[in-house]
Amino acid sequence: MKTLKFKALIILVSIFLNRCVIDTFDMRLKVVNKTEKTIFVDLSKSGYFKSHPVLIDSIKMDTLWNYMKWVNPLDSVDNIPRSQGSWEAYINEECQDSTLTVFIFDKPLLKSTSPDSLVSNQLYSKKFSYKVKDLEKLNWRIEYK
Repeated sequence: MKTLKFKALIILVSIFLNRCVIDTFDMRLKVVNKTEKTIFVDLSKSGYFKSHPVLIDSIKMDTLWNYMKWVNPLDSVDNIPRSQGSWEAYINEECQDSTLTVFIFDKPLLKSTSPDSLVSNQLYSKKFSYKVKDLEKLNWRIEYK
């Protein structure tokens, strides 16, 4: 009798788990680095970037890789919208003029420019601005060459 109740409980739990909503992330947006150097990426909903793309730990004076997006040479990285939902919803509801701006920073620029100057003068290596229809045409793939 206990075995039958246990099996019934297992079946009920599996049915419940199958019906639960599972969070999924919209991973369609890819930034592809077609160069031989590492690049840093900042996505902006305002058309401007507000901080230096490379964060340095002030105590250890080491790069905090977990807090930034970078793309290795000849590689790509997936991006997740900064809010729950789809890229379409994020771009159309959160981004100014329904336009996502992607800033690319290469190492020579970052080495030659102070963090304050980079932000205050809005210096970047490349800037892309896309509406949803533009990204759909590109198959959600932004290439930096």
